[in-house]
Amino acid sequence: MSAFDDVPEWAPRNPPEPGGPESPSPFLGASQPTGLPPRGAPSGHDGEPFDAFSRPDRAPRPAGPAHAADKPPRGPWPLGGGRPPRRVGGVLLGPLAGAIGLVLLTGFGAYAIASPGVGCSGGGAVTLDVAAAPDVEPAVTRTAGRFNDAAHEVGGRCARARVRAADPAAVATLLSGKGVAGVARRPDVWIPDSSLWTGLAGGPAQAAGASGRSAGIASTPIVLAVPRGLATRLRNLGAPERPSWKDLLAAAGTAPGTGGDPAAGDGAGVIPPRLLRLQVPDPARSATGMGALLLAGALLGGAPGGEAPFTGAVRTIREGVAVSVDAQFAAFATSASSGRGEADRYPVAMAPEQAVFAYNARRPAEAAVAVYPAEGTVYLDHPVAVLARDRAKAGAARLLEAALADGETREDLRRLGFRAPGGAAPASFSPRTGLDPRPPRALPGTPAAEVRRTMQSWAQLSLSIRMLSIIDVSGSMDEEVVPGVTRLQSTVRTAQGGLALLPDDSELGQWIFSTGLQGDRDWRELVGVGPLDQRLGSATRRQLVLSAFARIRVKEHGDTGLYDTVMAAFDYMKRTYKPEYVNSVLLWTDGRNEDPGGPSLEETLDHMRREYDPERPVQVNMLGYGSDVDVNELRRIARVTHGDAYVARTPGQIQAIFLRAVSRRVCEPDC
Repeated sequence: MSAFDDVPEWAPRNPPEPGGPESPSPFLGASQPTGLPPRGAPSGHDGEPFDAFSRPDRAPRPAGPAHAADKPPRGPWPLGGGRPPRRVGGVLLGPLAGAIGLVLLTGFGAYAIASPGVGCSGGGAVTLDVAAAPDVEPAVTRTAGRFNDAAHEVGGRCARARVRAADPAAVATLLSGKGVAGVARRPDVWIPDSSLWTGLAGGPAQAAGASGRSAGIASTPIVLAVPRGLATRLRNLGAPERPSWKDLLAAAGTAPGTGGDPAAGDGAGVIPPRLLRLQVPDPARSATGMGALLLAGALLGGAPGGEAPFTGAVRTIREGVAVSVDAQFAAFATSASSGRGEADRYPVAMAPEQAVFAYNARRPAEAAVAVYPAEGTVYLDHPVAVLARDRAKAGAARLLEAALADGETREDLRRLGFRAPGGAAPASFSPRTGLDPRPPRALPGTPAAEVRRTMQSWAQLSLSIRMLSIIDVSGSMDEEVVPGVTRLQSTVRTAQGGLALLPDDSELGQWIFSTGLQGDRDWRELVGVGPLDQRLGSATRRQLVLSAFARIRVKEHGDTGLYDTVMAAFDYMKRTYKPEYVNSVLLWTDGRNEDPGGPSLEETLDHMRREYDPERPVQVNMLGYGSDVDVNELRRIARVTHGDAYVARTPGQIQAIFLRAVSRRVCEPDC
């Protein structure tokens, strides 16, 4: 949770706008983690929501008087309405009969709407408040209608269900007791799109919710939705029918080249690097986004370097966060354009399979194809969580739960594009519709505690970083580590690669240090800390940092003023602390303190213990390079601030070392 409020990090921060997920709505088909689309969406096949329960398209009939005016007169009656109305006893029967019929029809309609159901008896009805994810709400509403018509009774009272579409993230926030994010009423029955939400909500929701894929009312796997043109190109390149997630993440990596991107695969794939532009629904608001993080953790967590590969994958996901699944598909319309450049890679969407079905059902200009990765995927299982505390409501909820498992509901869900809980696909799934009826392998379920840990990691890693980078320029940095490459040159190249991994909304500054660099000071500022995309004169800060890297030179006969420098950097970052960022110092060195006139190690540790403020935490991480580094000394300093020290022996290790240092913020402040 954030240090500044009591709402969980995964909780949505903004309440829904009017017309949001709790408003009555037509069926929308595609899963929409952030709620229903705004009213007034563009018309036509690309803009109209898919409705599985509407009649097939037919030519609309003219409405009202205009339609009537189109008909030729059928008789001499002066108003053109055909034969005149009959008179009985001097009374015009046509208008009178119409008025009487309207009154009777209106009265019957009002009764039908208000009636608690045929056959209900006893006291007041037991009415269940059912909150359903928007993607299944239409089918749940139809089941509730049949349930109400069946006149179930609980303790002699009629049982009814009233269904509303509700954003699962908002309901989970409410049930967790940590805040309100657009849903203020606790439901009696909750049907989110995934058991991941019931785990995050905890308490009764976790106990009552489904624990696996088989317990939900419908299932849909998370797939990679690609434009049909891209699917054709991948097939022509020789890509396997079911490529690996690692190859797909490599092709969507945001850093230039794939060699240094921890999300990259082994480089042996046939998918060209940077071919794809990955879009993922916000993991804080979407089970699909959460599933993407869990996939990254499951597939990359065991890779060498621990947290570093996961950090790289998070960076790739963070760069492509979309507001909704519908927003992801909107980019497909431009995917068929030619002359694709670096800034216009193929858009691909991490999405539920059912959303691909619903998107294609709208007959878009560029259809989508679902790609099923070889390693397997996470399923959205749509569990039924009974939250009612009242005994009568709990009994009614169990009856409704049984109704949700019947054949009619299963058929309604198939028409929406969902698989059965066991994975069986609707008959409409075929290559023609961009879907494979064969169920992809389901990855093992994730315990609730691991889901919470992953979402906490996302909340911290998705924060922009504010870092002061400091490079050692003492004389020993001029030593060669490989023929023709000095230690300083290797460090600078690593820093340049690290800079490419930082998004533009990061803040960065660059210092160098040795001894006596600026009068009696052991450090000198090259570029002040600030946003990388900020323009300073004719260049951005990112460009200035790159230019500064090119000008860094070793100070001949310079020593290592480590203690003075690290204290000054720590004090500066604490003084300029910004709570919306992860504030840190990253110091690169090849040795140990060699400034006899400066502070001792104990004085340095005492100063940093005294100045460290958990309310304004500044983390110090040390990157040692070479055999002369005293890692224990560096680690003692770093761990006062909940940071750590890392040592690289070869140039090939330095990229992973940098990513591990950046990943360190996953566990702060309890590292």
